[in-house]
Amino acid sequence: MEKIIEVILNNMETLKEKIGECRELTTQTEIVDFLREKRENGETNCEYLAREGFFDKISKDEKTPLVFDGKIQPVFDYKECIFEKVFVETDLDTDGDGKRDLVAVYIRRSKETLEGMKVPAIYVANPYMMKCVEEVYEKRMYNVDRDLDPTIKAEEKREEVVQKELPPKRISVGEATVSPTEEIELDCISEWYKYFNSRGVASVFSAGVGTEGSEGINCTGSKDEKKWVISVIEWLNGKRKAFTDKENNIEIKAEWCTGRVAMSGKSYLGTMCIAAATTGVEGLKTVIPEAAISSWYNYYRMNGVTASPLGWQGDDADLLTDYCRCRKLTDDEQIKIADKISGSMRRCSDRESGNYNDYWRERDYLLDVDKIKASVFIVHGLNDWNVKTNQCYNLWNELKKYGVPSKMILHQGEHIYIDRLKGIDFNEIMNMWISHWLYEVDNGVMTKVPDILVQSNLDQDEWLKFDKNSKGIEKIYRVDKNGKLSLNSKEISEKSFQLRDDITTLGFDRESKKSEEWQKHLVLDVDKERKERAIYLGDVLDENMIISGGIKVGLDFVSKQNKGLLSVMLVDYGKQKRLNPEQKFVEEECITLGRKTGEVSRFFFAKDDEYSEYKIISRGHMNLQNIRGREKKIAIVPGETYSCEIDMIPTNHIVPKGNRIGLIIYGTDVEITQRPLEVMEYEIKESSIELKFEEK
Repeated sequence: MEKIIEVILNNMETLKEKIGECRELTTQTEIVDFLREKRENGETNCEYLAREGFFDKISKDEKTPLVFDGKIQPVFDYKECIFEKVFVETDLDTDGDGKRDLVAVYIRRSKETLEGMKVPAIYVANPYMMKCVEEVYEKRMYNVDRDLDPTIKAEEKREEVVQKELPPKRISVGEATVSPTEEIELDCISEWYKYFNSRGVASVFSAGVGTEGSEGINCTGSKDEKKWVISVIEWLNGKRKAFTDKENNIEIKAEWCTGRVAMSGKSYLGTMCIAAATTGVEGLKTVIPEAAISSWYNYYRMNGVTASPLGWQGDDADLLTDYCRCRKLTDDEQIKIADKISGSMRRCSDRESGNYNDYWRERDYLLDVDKIKASVFIVHGLNDWNVKTNQCYNLWNELKKYGVPSKMILHQGEHIYIDRLKGIDFNEIMNMWISHWLYEVDNGVMTKVPDILVQSNLDQDEWLKFDKNSKGIEKIYRVDKNGKLSLNSKEISEKSFQLRDDITTLGFDRESKKSEEWQKHLVLDVDKERKERAIYLGDVLDENMIISGGIKVGLDFVSKQNKGLLSVMLVDYGKQKRLNPEQKFVEEECITLGRKTGEVSRFFFAKDDEYSEYKIISRGHMNLQNIRGREKKIAIVPGETYSCEIDMIPTNHIVPKGNRIGLIIYGTDVEITQRPLEVMEYEIKESSIELKFEEK
């Protein structure tokens, strides 16, 4: 700080030339206030001056990034960064070729690291990075139009792909200090990393085993996947070897790295952050998982139901594995191993039953949260129905249980990055976070940034702040004698509803697979009786209601067959112009990331031009044979009464004054669950229905 102030005071004329109109700055307070001021493009005066070279002498003399106001500043020229490729040796031989698998790793670091400066790194493990096998999803999606299988069988055991004894480590025959390579385009890599390259943080990217340029054969969510992911961190810490190519055994060390590493990324990339953190690997100081998976079972299944991500009906983990396996396999033995891995995944994932088993335990990172040593900053979209919010909600609760330093941002978008989102200075928050955890800057980020920031669905410029230990008021709604959802009524309905699960009469066409008409028939015409659904409405609200956290629906049912599938949906009813989760770019190329990084555009969520009558808040699904747990099925005796409690997808949603909530009970969800061909029937006891959630 003192040197920054000294530079300002000694160069006032130059400052005025760069800034233009500039008030007199004579005291430390005046200078600090001036440097903090925001310019039209959102950057501070300090950031602007730093990327213009005003403070270069400080960073060059000290061979360290410039820190002001608790944040690292853009003093490094992105255009002069060196781009390298190395091959990190893993403790795997997944392709059985008698050599340890090498994974290709790409690095971008400032040229100053060639002169002795050491920097930390942000690492992205990205299986999509080297392009993917598109025909997998074009031709091989599973057929979800199939009946439920009531068979009760023993748990499928995870099949070990037997590896030969691990080959010896490579013997280095020489050393190199740098391994430059031609710049190539890396798929699914955000420009966000330029922001940190310009501030003295290297970026490190790897697609991992089974991808183009690397060796080995991949297997989504497996123990081996964790091993290759953390091998890169171990190399950055000097505990593992890497080489300049795959043949000559010329070793290269990450001597430019301080050994402090962050991981970040969205979707599968963010999932790898969580996977790595649960190993407790040394040197991983923080992870920033965005729209990430914490349990693969909860991504592809739900309560014994094969339940796909919205828009991806027929997907499964073995398909994702084959999609990412872009390495060209030519050796017959390696092709056989690849086929065996994918075949084992198909068998052990048990699509027929949808049960949780050893296969899914291996892919359940929630079981190892107690091993996490890194801090965690979760980012997730409240309208993300690809990676649903149960992923971040369950992880958040486990992090709290074990006291892991953590924060969370929940926004109104879908499956997106939010570094360009208008209304929140995400980059500033992340700068403070990275500065603290990678550069050990004492900037108070753990107290200055709220534990939970939630973007309002009524006003995108409003961000609600919650303490991680704050509790809401539990609300329990029941169905009264008039068929309404009621909080306090003592006169509960004694009726039963006869539910007929027939998606064709709700307007779904199995040929076109379009679901718009089905959803309208399911949700609208609330006063019209339909055998395919039951709708229970609450009273019109006289004030806003914030539904926050987990949602459960309990009920008693009678199945007319020896199996069954029930779904529940929570709906916000009311005619209004709602916030649209799709990104709308409002200012073109207005965000400057750093020195010579170029500019990117800002986006926001616009309100719909037209009024809509409803918004789906949450959904939940259950295979009725799994009412005793997701691990096993029980026999359902037709005609007997059973109780179940269905977990719905957690959320934070404001139902505005004048609207009302509605609970829909139905069978098949054509957008998410498998779609049985047979028509099934149930009796629902209205006296048993309970809708539970917390209101804040």
